[in-house]
Amino acid sequence: MQEQLNHLIRMQQVDKTIQQLLFTTEQNPVKIKEVDLEIQEAEETFRNFTHDLEDMKKQRKSLERDIEEFDQKIKKSQVKLMEVKTNKEYKAMLTEADELKKAKTGKEDLLLEFIEKLEEGVRKEKILKNELEIKVNEGRQKKKKLEEEGQEIGQELQALKEKRQEICSRVEGSLLQQYEFLRERLKGTAVAEVKNGTCLGCHMHIPPQLFNELHRQDRIIPCPSCLRILYLVGSGINKEP
Repeated sequence: MQEQLNHLIRMQQVDKTIQQLLFTTEQNPVKIKEVDLEIQEAEETFRNFTHDLEDMKKQRKSLERDIEEFDQKIKKSQVKLMEVKTNKEYKAMLTEADELKKAKTGKEDLLLEFIEKLEEGVRKEKILKNELEIKVNEGRQKKKKLEEEGQEIGQELQALKEKRQEICSRVEGSLLQQYEFLRERLKGTAVAEVKNGTCLGCHMHIPPQLFNELHRQDRIIPCPSCLRILYLVGSGINKEP
């Protein structure tokens, strides 16, 4: 019976390792998706910025065209000013010329603001582009590492499943059924060590008579409280893998 208990202890250790690895394999795709999302967000931010920058460049060209048009209008106004024959027409043309010049000045001031913003935008674009390249490269490295980890875990899981199958072949049929039943119901812990007279599965005290029987290890003894299969380290029982 000691040998059977040792098999169960080993199998429980294997089962817990398998569960941990399965959890990791479930998390890996989530982490990869998070990396993809981070890259997509960074690319979207950069695209939006460059789109806004292009809009500013178009507005700058529009302002430059407006200023050119004002220049043409001012030149025409000056020509007309030389052709007027009355003081009234002269004053009217002067007023028109002043308004054109003021409007042109306003457009020029606005153009200067746009030029400053564009210069700042071009500098920021270079910084954002560099940051994006770094983030993309880091993301690719993270994904590669996660994918490699996934492959390694897959290989480890296969080895553990083979090991579990080998242990199962050594456990008596009825005892294996009992173990599987308890493992499913008790969150993966079907076999529990007894220490200082206490079941480490449910932390309840074991009756003295039952505790004495555990020292003999001549039969399978369930915990009176949680029904886990109990064992004592020593006397042929080893919880190390």
